[in-house]
Order: sequence, then C-alpha cells, then structure tokens
Amino acid sequence: MALRIFDTDPDAKPKEKPKSTFTRPVYQLRTGMQIPDPKNPKKMKGISLPNWRMVTDDEQIAEGFAELFGGRADEFDPTKNQPWQVLSETNTLEVVINGSRAIEDKLVQWGGPGGPMHECDGVNSLLPEDKGAPCGCPTTMKERKDRASKNRGPKPSIGVEFTLAGAGEDLGKGKLIATAWTLAERIWQVKDALDAVDGPALCTLEIKHVEYVSEVHGPVSYYHPEITVHGSYNDAIAEER
Repeated sequence: MALRIFDTDPDAKPKEKPKSTFTRPVYQLRTGMQIPDPKNPKKMKGISLPNWRMVTDDEQIAEGFAELFGGRADEFDPTKNQPWQVLSETNTLEVVINGSRAIEDKLVQWGGPGGPMHECDGVNSLLPEDKGAPCGCPTTMKERKDRASKNRGPKPSIGVEFTLAGAGEDLGKGKLIATAWTLAERIWQVKDALDAVDGPALCTLEIKHVEYVSEVHGPVSYYHPEITVHGSYNDAIAEER
C-alpha cells in the first residue's frame, strides 16, 4: 500500500526540481607556482613553469593526469583545498571548450576581507556593493600594467572551463586559471572564435616561451599561456571515424 493523498488534490503535490546540468571543475591548470624565496626562505615567490601544472583535491584524478601527461601525483600541501599537484611533462594540451560562456575574464585585486578589494571589467565595477559604477582604473594598458606590477591596481583573472580531448575526457571538467596580460589582451579573439563554432570547439592550450633583449631591462624571459581554437570538435571526431 502507499499514500494516495495527492489523488484527491493533485495541485498540492510538490513539483519536481529540474535536475541541474552544472558540474564543477574537478581540477585546475596553472602556469606557475609558489616556491620559497632563495634570498628569504620565510617568504614565497612566484615562478612561471615551462609545462602545465595541474592541481586537484582528488588523488585518483592527479594519478590519471600524470599517467597521460607525465610527472607524478604529489601531495604538495595537505592544508590546501587542492593539495594534489602534477608537474606535467607537456606544454601543450588538446581540449574541448563549449563556447565563450566557458570563459570568465575580469580584473581583480586581492586584499579585501574575505575576498577581492577590487573587481572590474576594465571600465565598470563588478563588486556587489557598487556593481556597474565606474571602476576608476587607468585608461591605457601601460598604466594598468604599471599599477598592477606595484600592487596598486588589479591584474587579469581568467578562468576557462574545458574537458580534455580524447582519453583525458574521463578525468572530468577542468579549469584553466591564468593571470597573464598577454592572454587578457587576446581573450576577446578567443571568445569570438569560440562563438563562431557551432557547438563545442577543439582547442589547444599551450605554454609559450618568450625571450628577447630589452633596451631598458636587458634580457627578458617568461612563459605565458595561449589558446588556439581549431574548429568544431564534433566535426573533428567525425573525420576520425
């Protein structure tokens, strides 16, 4: 037997909640890490990496990533929300990105109580308390970069959700976290290219090395992430069949 209380009053029956299609990223890709400063071991300094670094809270995902792309699963800091990392042996990954909605790009300056002290799109504030108001940032790229380098202004904060193409798809959704100005300056082109594709796009995430001699600063060397959109992922896999 079962209760039939809604047989006589069907309008009172609670409606079923629609199932969410949202799945959170289970790992992140980063182009750098913090290490102890050789000049002052009590302080940490950021370094750029030539190959992709993956962080996650799941040891099995770390081990799976290492199996595919080299490196090893390492619990580098048990106090972190994502204590597992893999310093991979590749600077290039084929991924699938589903439209420009998979990208969040903004400028952020951290230091506020429990969150950012400044967050904007370069023109207007994105903070809840003054969303839409002029953000007060400089108008030129040179001034933006100069203030950011002195911790007096926000830096790029770019998140790109993706899945790995091919065997890596089983690892689930990943998220690229990037702060490079070089990517921020071109991310609009990436978003336009993604929206020009009908459905998910096959893309390449690559860490590129730049070296040159500056008249002011002398030898310059750095790594930066780059996203290339190749076209429809569905078309690509159809051609392989």
